[in-house]
Amino acid sequence: ALLAPRSRPLLWGRGGKRVQGRRADLPEEGIQSGLPRMVVRNVREDEGRALLEMLDALRLGSMGSNAITVRILAANDHDGVCSTQILVSVLHKKGVKYTVVPVSGNTEIIEQLQQLEEETEVRSVVLLNCGASLDLQQQMEESAAPANVKCYVIDAHRPFLLANMSKRSDRVVVYDDDPRLEDPTAPGARPPADDEDEDEALSDDDGAGAEDGEAHVWEGEAGAAGAAAAVDRIARKRHRQEDRIEKQKRKRQRINDYYLSSYCAMPAAVSLFKMARQAAPASQDLLWAAAVSLVGYHELGHIGKLEYDRLAWEELKEPLDRTDDFTLSSAPPSSVPSTDPGTDPSQGMASDDESTIPTARRRLPRSSAALGKQKLKFEAEFRLMLYKHWTLEESMLHSSYFYGALELHRDKGIRSLKNFFATAGISPSAYKQLYSGMPMPIRKTIQKKFSEHGKAYGLSKEKMFLQQFVRDLGPLGDAKQALWLQEISSSDAAHILFGVLGTVPASLSGTRVDLLPQVEGGRRDTAAISEIEREAMKENFWRAFDTILCKDPAALETGIKEAVEVAKAVQSLGRFIKDTKAMNKSSRFFWCKVEQPPHMFRHHLSLRRLAVWLLHVLFIDRPKSEEKERPMMVIVRDAVRETYLCVGATPNKMSDDRDEFGHLFRSVLRADRTLKYRYDFFDKSCIEIACDDFDRFWEILTDTA
Repeated sequence: ALLAPRSRPLLWGRGGKRVQGRRADLPEEGIQSGLPRMVVRNVREDEGRALLEMLDALRLGSMGSNAITVRILAANDHDGVCSTQILVSVLHKKGVKYTVVPVSGNTEIIEQLQQLEEETEVRSVVLLNCGASLDLQQQMEESAAPANVKCYVIDAHRPFLLANMSKRSDRVVVYDDDPRLEDPTAPGARPPADDEDEDEALSDDDGAGAEDGEAHVWEGEAGAAGAAAAVDRIARKRHRQEDRIEKQKRKRQRINDYYLSSYCAMPAAVSLFKMARQAAPASQDLLWAAAVSLVGYHELGHIGKLEYDRLAWEELKEPLDRTDDFTLSSAPPSSVPSTDPGTDPSQGMASDDESTIPTARRRLPRSSAALGKQKLKFEAEFRLMLYKHWTLEESMLHSSYFYGALELHRDKGIRSLKNFFATAGISPSAYKQLYSGMPMPIRKTIQKKFSEHGKAYGLSKEKMFLQQFVRDLGPLGDAKQALWLQEISSSDAAHILFGVLGTVPASLSGTRVDLLPQVEGGRRDTAAISEIEREAMKENFWRAFDTILCKDPAALETGIKEAVEVAKAVQSLGRFIKDTKAMNKSSRFFWCKVEQPPHMFRHHLSLRRLAVWLLHVLFIDRPKSEEKERPMMVIVRDAVRETYLCVGATPNKMSDDRDEFGHLFRSVLRADRTLKYRYDFFDKSCIEIACDDFDRFWEILTDTA
């Protein structure tokens, strides 16, 4: 059911063929006119007041109803978690009742829209970090959703579906927060969506053929002068026709260029933070959620260093400095239930009445003294993964920059690391134990030691540190003193979210395929497996939601353990790929294929972590690397689903963070429409191919590249 040639609307675009009642969507083929499409609101104007209009619409839609009127479809990724935390906090204060449903792909969005026909109380659907690549207007019409339901889309993934950007839409609004569009001449700039003159084919009057013109000359004109005038008129008409054809070619080329690459614009959580600042007194909780979302994109390789620094200062640091009345806590409901339609309608609400929050997931408010001492600071912090919650040595061995710059996959690199510790005055008893157990003088001077002695070992101060937000948890950290929860950096919080969200149930491990659900005849029950995975991903979302604000020591402890487990798996598999020389090179990208990976790499988020880690260790951060930086693709076999999962990562070049894998994947799917695949990921650099079809897929991909 998951993989079928053209059986699901997994790509983006509209138009094209219909297969099994659904569209085969491809951007270049989907340039249609005269159909309902999205209205785009520019969030970058007037400090994001367009989002306040959305908030007013959600509030007005809830008036006069005791039912849940807002359904939030949140992407099951770190930005979806962070943006949900911000939005539900604001809705809670406004007394708007809502339900939140995590979604992992466009298919799940479509399933949710199909349920709206019977749920007439829902008036607004908010899509957080998802939805802009799907023809929502078309899907709502096909799902027979009530005419009064509107979709509001806040999505960081680019490019948007161009066919959905028309002003004709009356049911869908997309909020665009993209700094790149401030320069209309930049590469990949968005073409006009409503240029009807160029969209339309030549009319009958303007497109008359030469034969008609010639007949008109002899039948309707008299004498040589009349014939010459008619010939001249025909020549002008042909010239206009050629001009229109040339304009159409240029427009098609511009559209194709627009879809050539994918990238991430402003994180959805950062955009919503702009709204939250204007809707209510600013909150450190919401600023923290936005900061974790932003640094998460940087850690996943979606946003480069220059863009990250600019956004961190302009969108987060400056508002913090300018705001005198920053509150310490947003005081939202501390946990929001995961409710799917059809469950008890009392679940998933937020209102001024605290009793409406379901008892099963309610948490007692923490003391104001504990919360009052939490604070944020913006400072240079190590790019050492979880070093305050791990040992210093292990952190360096599992952080991509230090691993690559010191070449820690070699014995020479390990000796260099030990010499560095000795030069910096950090004894083995200090760097081999948890940060909380290190001598106080070393903890206080550790950044100075790295700055002073790192250069001699090829370590750059600029790359060792990252300007980021650090949260002081105050007395809350005393609950787990060994893990040093007194403070946590936003990058460490992002890695914790990655670990939680990327968790794959042990019951779905590739080493236990004999125990997987089966149908009659002994065949694997793919529908049951997919349902188990979906429920596990939803549970991961809610665990991440409960962890993000760092107010639950037990959740933080579990998240740290899961993040450490992923880091160890990434380093171990990365070293195996390096030692076995499994890395290959095509004309446009490096690639490696792993037939028996650890089961956590069945999740595309963990696989992206591996791809980015390899890209940095083997090329970007490696000293005197002889290879030119190229994109990287990692392919792993999923024994449970009997597929190959492919994830691409592209090196960031200055301010250009665009990725070309989405275009390559779409080119392959256009070339062979019989492939069985899954391509409804929100991250278009991820695709899943059936094992039986992988060889054909790979042959076309390498020929295309």
